Amino acid sequence: MSDYKNEKYVTWDDIQGQCRDLARRLLEMNCPHLKILAITRGGLFPAGILARELDIREVESVCIDTYQMQERGEPVMLKPPAPEFCDGVIVVDDLADTGATLQMLRRHLKNALIVTVYTKPQGEDLVDLYHEKVAQDTWVRFPWDTDHGRAYVKPLALEEDLK
Repeated sequence: MSDYKNEKYVTWDDIQGQCRDLARRLLEMNCPHLKILAITRGGLFPAGILARELDIREVESVCIDTYQMQERGEPVMLKPPAPEFCDGVIVVDDLADTGATLQMLRRHLKNALIVTVYTKPQGEDLVDLYHEKVAQDTWVRFPWDTDHGRAYVKPLALEEDLK
């Protein structure tokens, strides 16, 4: 199993408010970046909110696989960013855990500003802006991972009775 001892539950309203706060801070910084690169899957929702709040129309995704459920593995880039999204972008993810994903991605980017909603101590140095720091042993339960409150649910595609 994993080494997570705590859980933090986050609601859709929490994410909306936290991303709006990040957008305000980016505007206050006069951030010159005009494109967003979302790390799938968790970064898609915050990236959409930030794109709206910052009035950014150009949004791309990169897919780096690091987790199988709560078990962390070596990051693998499944979909690289388009070439025009490798310089001067705001990279958005939901969480910086160990920083392995961001380390891998930074090797492919120039002039990137990395923004996450949450960060943990091991990933903090790789993030330029975040909303909240959580303990390393905390598993953050995002609203897209839960069903009606505080119960974790498997994605439908992994449900045995649907296969």
